[in-house]
Amino acid sequence: MTLTELLENFYDELIRFILDDVYKYIPKSLITRSLLIGAVTGTLGYLFFKKRYRLPPGPFALPLIGSPQFLSSSKENLGRVFHKISKKYGPVFTVYLGLYPVIVLNRIDVINEAILKKAAHYSDRIARYSVQKPSYNGQDIAFGRYGTAWKLRRKIASRGIRLFMVSGAINIKIEQAVSETVRAMMMETEPFDPMPFLYFTTVNILAGMCFGTSYKYKDKEFLHIMGSLQAVAESMSGGILIEDILPPMRLFPSKKLLDFYKSFDEVFQYADKHMKDHRRNFQPDNISDLTDNVLLAQKEVETEGKDNMAEFNDLHVTLTLFDVFLAGNDTSRQTLYWAVLLIAAHPDIQTKIQQEVDSVCGRERYPCMSDREKLSYTDAVLHEVMRYGTVTPLGVPRNTSCDTTIAGYDVPEGTTVFINQWAIMNDPDNWQDVDKFKPERFLDEDGKMAPKPENWLPFGAGRRVCLGEPLAKPELHLIIASLCQRVHISLEPGVPVNIKAKDDQIVNLPNPYKITIKERN
Repeated sequence: MTLTELLENFYDELIRFILDDVYKYIPKSLITRSLLIGAVTGTLGYLFFKKRYRLPPGPFALPLIGSPQFLSSSKENLGRVFHKISKKYGPVFTVYLGLYPVIVLNRIDVINEAILKKAAHYSDRIARYSVQKPSYNGQDIAFGRYGTAWKLRRKIASRGIRLFMVSGAINIKIEQAVSETVRAMMMETEPFDPMPFLYFTTVNILAGMCFGTSYKYKDKEFLHIMGSLQAVAESMSGGILIEDILPPMRLFPSKKLLDFYKSFDEVFQYADKHMKDHRRNFQPDNISDLTDNVLLAQKEVETEGKDNMAEFNDLHVTLTLFDVFLAGNDTSRQTLYWAVLLIAAHPDIQTKIQQEVDSVCGRERYPCMSDREKLSYTDAVLHEVMRYGTVTPLGVPRNTSCDTTIAGYDVPEGTTVFINQWAIMNDPDNWQDVDKFKPERFLDEDGKMAPKPENWLPFGAGRRVCLGEPLAKPELHLIIASLCQRVHISLEPGVPVNIKAKDDQIVNLPNPYKITIKERN
């Protein structure tokens, strides 16, 4: 008997075994049997010969749905959840978002292995369904695929931010924003939630940097864009969208997904409107804000050759402005919300900030960039705020661009990877008195800022390090110094102090609170 005949007999018996009693009802035609043999052969071939990966271990996952931790019914913050799981399965483990494996990194050595030592393997972005539309299929910076086009867009945005910083304009924008914020706060006669006022501060600074605009409190355009930004924040903190887990659900979009799209589009249209206004009045020799810088960069790319225009067209101009404005506002006001709460809850810390600012700047002059090195204690407070109130516990998820490894385990190409920033900044193995708010942990014996601890990573690291870090740190530092210089902040009288984070899957925010302020004489 030939090899071909042996294989035919083998597949005939295999089909008979699989289909059992049904086999006798299958037509005996050559075509039918060939199709069956082909289907079974293909399936078995795929199962037997597909590449096998030794994924990191992990907890139980439900068929099709994936790991229960991702379900919207679970409200506990995923950073804390994954940190607990790591105590059982180790610093690297696997969970499932629907059918798709997700690798979670929970310790600094494995994080550094991925984002520093193997940066080229771990610098891509997840192609999550819900972000494809607002990012125009990954053509922005935040969600863009790593490559030549992405590097060009990031370079242009980074240059614009850097030019804004060195121009000294940030000092003016912060002084204007804080003075308007304090003026608006002083109008409140009862305890109030500071969130709208902190939004007002960050929107004024970012709108000034990006578009050259400024607002008065309760200005109609400010109220509109604040509402849009708040809607984006609520959409993003609402947990994992079902459409990202179960593809068939995309045929019937949920209200949560539609609201997500709507809020993103409103912020995009805001950025696009200002971009078009700038384009109409653009003068290459009169560059005054980030929009002008990005438009100038587009002209430069155009002169280098028409091929480059596909990499930085009008859509990319707006997406660049959209990314800087949206991300800068969201994380900054969330960090400030933690800062105001923690400073008000620790009057001794607030007094130390005020004494330091008074000694460096006095009471009349606002703190500026050249003062930052002398405002070490205030800087330590900011660092501790970012550690204690890790507003983005998992950062922005990454994707692997090729088959790679981590801690001896296999990681297939296209795998989503979470960097658990909450774990490394809130693990008692890394920090003494981890549950206490202690700015002094960031100072040396002389009261100056000590070298940055390896486990302090609020902006990420490597090729995907946060684009806005060079702006956010000095901006937040000077806002905190300026607010404490001008007012004394107290929590609402008679209300128990609660500095614990509220339950939320994606972001890490304090429970709503109210304050009172008193102008310092």
